[in-house]
Amino acid sequence: MPFDDDDDPSLLAKPTTGNGDSEANNAAEDALEDEVPDYKLFLSMFEKRNVSSKTIRKGEKDFESHGTQAQDNTLESSRRALEEVLSYTRVHRDQSWVRGWYFPDFWANVPPDQRPADQDGLFLEQRVVVVEHERGSWMKDLGRAVPGSKTVPGAGRLWLLPEEALHLVERGTMDLWWPSRSLEELLPQTGEPSIEDMGPDNYDIGVPLTLEAAYSLLIGEDNEPGKTTLPKYQVFTNLKRAGFHILRNTENLPISGEVEGPKTTLWQWLFSFFSIDAAAQQTPKPYGPLIAPGLYRAYRPVYKQLAILPRHKPTLTPSVNHDAEDPFKVHYLLWKSGGEPFSKRSPREPDFRIAVTDTTDTGLPTLEEVEGLLQSTPYCPPPDAMRGNPGRMYQRLKHGHRNVLVAIVDRGLVNYMRFAEGAFGEELVFERYDAKRGGRGGGKRSGGRGRGGRGRGRGGRR
Repeated sequence: MPFDDDDDPSLLAKPTTGNGDSEANNAAEDALEDEVPDYKLFLSMFEKRNVSSKTIRKGEKDFESHGTQAQDNTLESSRRALEEVLSYTRVHRDQSWVRGWYFPDFWANVPPDQRPADQDGLFLEQRVVVVEHERGSWMKDLGRAVPGSKTVPGAGRLWLLPEEALHLVERGTMDLWWPSRSLEELLPQTGEPSIEDMGPDNYDIGVPLTLEAAYSLLIGEDNEPGKTTLPKYQVFTNLKRAGFHILRNTENLPISGEVEGPKTTLWQWLFSFFSIDAAAQQTPKPYGPLIAPGLYRAYRPVYKQLAILPRHKPTLTPSVNHDAEDPFKVHYLLWKSGGEPFSKRSPREPDFRIAVTDTTDTGLPTLEEVEGLLQSTPYCPPPDAMRGNPGRMYQRLKHGHRNVLVAIVDRGLVNYMRFAEGAFGEELVFERYDAKRGGRGGGKRSGGRGRGGRGRGRGGRR
């Protein structure tokens, strides 16, 4: 809803201390989900000053009627409040009015040798809106000032990506205009513009665009210059409204894994699953039970004989690489608000990586697509605080050694699913039970010796 001119600190994601804290990450992931707007509370602020800068607070949802007069009155009151909120006329204060000019092909028409250096994260040809006046706190993570000398047109100005510009237009922070003059006339590099009146009522220099026009200009198909897809924009604005810092993915991890070996025959592939390491190898038996008959006083020798299939072990360099392909590739990098100051020019390690999918044209990912998605993220094992602690086994498995969030857009509704490369084979649960039974080696049980000790103790007290 386009009613949040200024982000409300009470709605932002809570800051955390320390990287990799699973509980804090879980709370941040829960903050990605939308709550129900409380239109009644927003309506009660209409008579107050500066109402246009207020944010719709979250509240409880009024469900369908269950036949009582009280419930009917509550639902009707909510409908009236919603109607008045949507019909409210928004105004812009002169001191906070911001205008953006739409120049879709400006950087595409500039010769490459005359363009500023397209640094990582700049996406120069995708920036289609230039800001006339830079006002507001939104600039800390939206837009980039294009570097270059003052002799280069457009350099030194704040340029926006399509999703950033549409987000500012939808929330009422910026007016988007279609220019009738060139960029050099509207925003000269040196001095004031030659046009005498550059105010919001001078329609000789351009035409203000409606929200519908902004959607038609900035929303398009994949790989369409100067546009973003509707699902990606819905995820972007959903995360921004939740209080996160979000940037387009700039990571480009090189393929450094080993090359896949020659093809094997069907029989070689089948019998390769029955190979075990040298420590677990025993005399080959053509038939019989997997576990040799006998008396076992520990779990380790039992599970060692059962380990006939190789377990997956995450490594820094995968043995086989799969390329990440759309839509299962990282589109956005995400940072939680609070904590260390955020810098869009040199950001710290992101807290989350987001891939965007749409249910209308995408199904469940295949194993190769999931592997390619995870391999496109850096190796990030569980932090030291989770290791060696049996009580945090589930946190270690959830964190994984590589992890990524997949934003699933279902007709405008955004849900988030976490994919992680777990190491289930590294969690040897039976070792804890062996330790309780007196050691890992499978020695004598400690029960008889313990009972005898207690008997001698009672005798000593007599």
